[in-house]
Amino acid sequence: MNVLIIGMGHIGKALAADLKSVGTSVTGTTTTPSKVADLQAFADRVKVLRGAETDKVRAAAEHADAIIVAAAPNVRQARTPEERASHYKDVLEETCVSAAAACDRIIFLSSFSVYGDGGAGSGAITEATPVSNQAEPSAHYYHRAEQAVLTRSGGCVLRYPDMYGAPGDLSFPDRVRLAQSYFKGNVIFSADAPLYAIHFEDVTRSVVHALQHNLRGVFNVCENERVPPTNKVVFDAICDRAGLDRMNFLSQIKAPLRQISSQKIHDTGFQLKHGSPDFFAGLAPLAVTKDAAQ
Repeated sequence: MNVLIIGMGHIGKALAADLKSVGTSVTGTTTTPSKVADLQAFADRVKVLRGAETDKVRAAAEHADAIIVAAAPNVRQARTPEERASHYKDVLEETCVSAAAACDRIIFLSSFSVYGDGGAGSGAITEATPVSNQAEPSAHYYHRAEQAVLTRSGGCVLRYPDMYGAPGDLSFPDRVRLAQSYFKGNVIFSADAPLYAIHFEDVTRSVVHALQHNLRGVFNVCENERVPPTNKVVFDAICDRAGLDRMNFLSQIKAPLRQISSQKIHDTGFQLKHGSPDFFAGLAPLAVTKDAAQ
């Protein structure tokens, strides 16, 4: 099998290594020429291109059986709604449009942000829950990217919460320090949303699972039983432990306010290997009513 991975950050590199270990031929991409030499340790071939460059994507995918879109926006280029609109459109939607023009089999790493706050109701959020919060550019362009992928019969969208645990990635306490120093303590997400988080190894495992099991359509990937504590509970605790001022939640990017079900992908045989981050220890999870858990 030949696979093109668009975006060779932490997830893309780990995916390339995992796929190569089972005999898959991998082509990776980067937008930075100086990174090519280092990335050749992970992929068989490395191409320099932007996802929006459709002709270059098509050429890189000439012999590909599948494209995995692992491109991720850079938080430092997304401080305002205007920056997010431009940056997310380029990195997400235009990349997925290019991928859809180049191959039928596409797996896109998306986000729970498409659900907004989850809308009305008390039941668990599933893949059938309508997307919302389309006024927020990040949610809007994640959804637009999903739509481009799902125009193909082999399109698969994997929706994830916050990711943690990648080598060299910022820990959650370090993210707080970044928010304090770079964003003046302001964060764009909601205070009352449960802080779902997934280890990067479970992300790569779920992508490989989707590829090997030929999954199509939309799948939530997260804990399926436990509802984690809220953003405010987690980040207030981090700030208090580190002696930092508590953060100001702007609620520009809404997140689901109730349980999220990942039963659909679990029914295909996939299970997480990693639990919640260590700093969740001692923090009370949200209570889940019997109706919400169904």
